Amino acid sequence: MSINRTDTLGALMEKHPEVAPLLAQSGLHCVGCHVSAYESLEQGCKAHGMTEHEITELVKSANKMVELFDKMPRVAFSGMAAKELHKRASKEKKKFVRVVQAFGEFDFDAAGKKEKGEVELSAGKGKEVVKVLADKRIERLLRGIRIDFDKEKKDFVAVNERKTEK
Repeated sequence: MSINRTDTLGALMEKHPEVAPLLAQSGLHCVGCHVSAYESLEQGCKAHGMTEHEITELVKSANKMVELFDKMPRVAFSGMAAKELHKRASKEKKKFVRVVQAFGEFDFDAAGKKEKGEVELSAGKGKEVVKVLADKRIERLLRGIRIDFDKEKKDFVAVNERKTEK
């Protein structure tokens, strides 16, 4: 099992951010609280009045979700998205494009070098290949998603291609 009762909520959110909606749905809305970084999953559940059985079921459900995400393909990029990413990197004369997250949304900035702990992805074909960098947490959040580029809106759009059934 990837997740157990003694994991701190902070470590859990860092390693398996995909379980945040499941925890919130179970009444643990505190996953972003500063105390949650030091509190175990079990302590958080008990503080919110969950029974032993409910905690056990939550851990089982969280592990099923982790297993599902482990099997999902990494984020994919349409041809249009790859062209736009390549354009951004070329315009800034940078080797990479980095996925950045702000206010729950994602965007892409040109980047000169890979930072420690980042995952390197690839978008495009031939002369328009661009290397895309993402920290491990963001890469995991974007699994099963295809990024496209909407010419009219002049913005990237995420297309959910996740398979939620095994």
